[in-house]
Amino acid sequence: MNKKIIIIFLCLTLFVLAGCSPGLEPSGSDDYKIGIRGTITDINTGKDGANILVEGNIEPDTIYDKASVHIDVQTMIQKDDLSRLFEYTDLKLGDKVEVVFRGPVAESYPVQGTADIVRIITK
Repeated sequence: MNKKIIIIFLCLTLFVLAGCSPGLEPSGSDDYKIGIRGTITDINTGKDGANILVEGNIEPDTIYDKASVHIDVQTMIQKDDLSRLFEYTDLKLGDKVEVVFRGPVAESYPVQGTADIVRIITK
């Protein structure tokens, strides 16, 4: 009887621990939630990255309509579905982009956060 209780306890413990894992997909996964899709209306570049202002509409698959987005060395910049990576210097005013945020965002208006992925949309 004690062995059954121990086995049940261990199974329940494993089940609980599996539910506590962060479950994040690797960078670049299509499973990430798109924070914003819109047009770049302002760009400020520096030696450590850039800050862009993106303005769009809230859509069924997005969260925000305006965002101040920080781009750093860990940010992946893509164009459409191409596998080649781009630099933040490839971003231009008027470009349509999708942004997936890394970590929490400041819930000010516009929202402020660091990009995990910036995808330039040309299609």
